[in-house]
Amino acid sequence: MNKKIAVVTLTWNDWKNTIECLESIFNSSYNFFDVILIDNNSQKIHLDKILSWSKNQINLEDEEFIFNPNKNLEIININKDYVIKKTGKKKIFLFKNHENLGLTAGLNVGYEFLLKQDYDYIARIDCDFIISKKYLEDMKDLFEKDNKIVAASPKIKHAYLRDTVWWAGFKMSWSYLKFHQTMNLKRRRIQDNEKFRGSKETDALCGCCSFYRKSALKLSGLGDEDFFLGPEDIELSYRLKKVGKILVNLDTYTLHKIARSSEISGIFKRSYTDTVGFLLLIKKIGSLMDKFIGYIYFIVRIPIFLIFKLFKNRNKDMVFGYIKGCKDFFLKKY
Repeated sequence: MNKKIAVVTLTWNDWKNTIECLESIFNSSYNFFDVILIDNNSQKIHLDKILSWSKNQINLEDEEFIFNPNKNLEIININKDYVIKKTGKKKIFLFKNHENLGLTAGLNVGYEFLLKQDYDYIARIDCDFIISKKYLEDMKDLFEKDNKIVAASPKIKHAYLRDTVWWAGFKMSWSYLKFHQTMNLKRRRIQDNEKFRGSKETDALCGCCSFYRKSALKLSGLGDEDFFLGPEDIELSYRLKKVGKILVNLDTYTLHKIARSSEISGIFKRSYTDTVGFLLLIKKIGSLMDKFIGYIYFIVRIPIFLIFKLFKNRNKDMVFGYIKGCKDFFLKKY
């Protein structure tokens, strides 16, 4: 039997990348999926561009608007089915939030809806990703081989340096709670080669492109909405590992447009939310030693930032975002 996949994509003021992401999804070799697109209160022009693309590319005709006052949520159900290769039907569901709920709460809107629907798997694909043609099929096949697998991420390549691996698994230790060393963010190029093949267990997912068994996501609970964005994927992985296996599938890949979210939201806000997010992560899942070392690390880093970045007139927004994040966290605003 063909398993049904729900693909969840969150967008905010980024119509161009969202459309490129959707195009890659609808170009998939696997046909049994629906797309749940969640708009986090984008400016009207962005939503209009996406709707225009949907109608032109997918020949959509009917739009049904339903307002749910209890959720402060407008659901646009674009309900014109169409057939690809005469094998499967797909739909797009557009959820429009009336405020920017942040990444975690925004995604939860879609997850809550999907847990009540007839899907086998949920794939989260952020709007700055382009998936390979066989991505959905490869991930589904991996899960079919072992029912103990509850979640997985693919090998992630740099969208502009396509022979470069950006993420291929995660080893949990204190140093890796700093985030900057969890991914390939230090401009070092790791070339894709034969060692990036097969599948292996990982301590945490790269949530921005991840695949879940629906039943496991229901058991573990959804994203922790204390995280506006940031390492919510590591905290969710911590709970998912209590349910079953978490893998990285190195036999399939997606392409990531690195740092695109910082360009959209601004460096100050991204620095602020990352700082608060990782302090929250240490608080929630860190050991006593993690907390002792981690909190000292973040505090000591403030004067270092001021000396080496601010006084050199570099990355002021990042410095101010970092300092405000530390201040708000330690003053118990979180």
